[in-house]
Amino acid sequence: PFCCTACCSRGGSLRRGRMVGFGKRIKDLCEDRPEWSSYYVDYKSLKRLIKMIGAGEEVEAAEEGYNLTLEAEVAKVESLFRCKESVFTTELRQLRKRVMALTDTVEGASDCKTIVQLLELLQDREEAVLLQDLLSFAKAVDDLREFVFANAQATIKINKKHDKNSKFKLREQYCTVLHKCLFYTSTQFGLLICDAKTLVCQLMEKLGGHSAAPEMFRCDVCSHVFNNPLYLKCGHSACFRCIPPTNLYKDRRCGVPGCTEEFKFDHDNVQVYSLLRMLQQTKFTLQTGPSGPSSQASLEHATHPSPPPGNDQ
Repeated sequence: PFCCTACCSRGGSLRRGRMVGFGKRIKDLCEDRPEWSSYYVDYKSLKRLIKMIGAGEEVEAAEEGYNLTLEAEVAKVESLFRCKESVFTTELRQLRKRVMALTDTVEGASDCKTIVQLLELLQDREEAVLLQDLLSFAKAVDDLREFVFANAQATIKINKKHDKNSKFKLREQYCTVLHKCLFYTSTQFGLLICDAKTLVCQLMEKLGGHSAAPEMFRCDVCSHVFNNPLYLKCGHSACFRCIPPTNLYKDRRCGVPGCTEEFKFDHDNVQVYSLLRMLQQTKFTLQTGPSGPSSQASLEHATHPSPPPGNDQ
C-alpha cells in the first residue's frame, strides 16, 4: 500500500528554516529505503581517512586510500542508479498501458478535494488499485531522486572537508566527475520523471475530467520540460542538471532570469520537487486538521487502516 508520509514531509525544513545535519539527512533516507543503504556514499569512512590526512598520519597512504574509496563510492551510486532507472522504465511502461485502458470517468471523482477522498470513492474498484500502484511508483521514483541529490551533495561536501585538510585539492575535480556521471545528467531519467507526472495527471483527467496546467511541467531556468525538477528556496523550480555542481558548495543565484536571491544549493535550501506534491498542487488541496496540513497522515490512515480496538499489534 502507498504511504506518502516521507515524500510529503520532506521539504518542511526548506519552508521553516529548520537546519538538519547532513549525516542525519542520510540516516533518514536510509531508513526510508534500507535496501539502498549500502549504496550511499560512506561519508563516515571517508571522514576517518580525512582525519588521518589532517593529523599527518601516513599521509600518502591515506590520500591514496581516500581517492580509491571515493572512486568506489561514486561507482556504487552509479551502479544502483543504472539498475533502478532500467527497472522503473519497464514499470512505467506497464502502468501506462493500464491507464490508457481506462475509458469511463468515475461519478463524483471531480468533487474529491483530497487523495484520501478519491481513494475512498474508488474503494473496491480496479481504479483504486491502479491509483495506489501509480502513487507507489511515484514514491519510489522520488526516493531515487532523493538518493541522487544526497549522494551528489555527499561527494561535494566530503571533498570540501578533504581540501581543508590536504594540500591536494579535489573538489573542482569531482565537480567534473559528477557531470560525467549518468545519475547526475541522465536524460532518460528526466523523461521518466516527467512521464510519470504526466501519467498521474492523465489518470486524474480520466477519472474526473481534470487536466494539469502547462506551467506545471516547465523549468524556470531553461523553460523546457522539467528534467528531474528541484524546488528552490526562492520559490522557483529548476531541472537538476540546470544547477552546476559548483552551486552545491558556494552561495549562488538560482539561475532564474530576474531572480537575485543567493543561497547555497544544499538540503536546507533545495528539495526534490516530489511527484506527489505536484499532484496535490495540480488536482488536490492539503487536507487541514487541528494542527495544520495533514494529508500525509490522512492518506496513510486510508491505505493502512488501524486494527480494531483490543487487537494490539
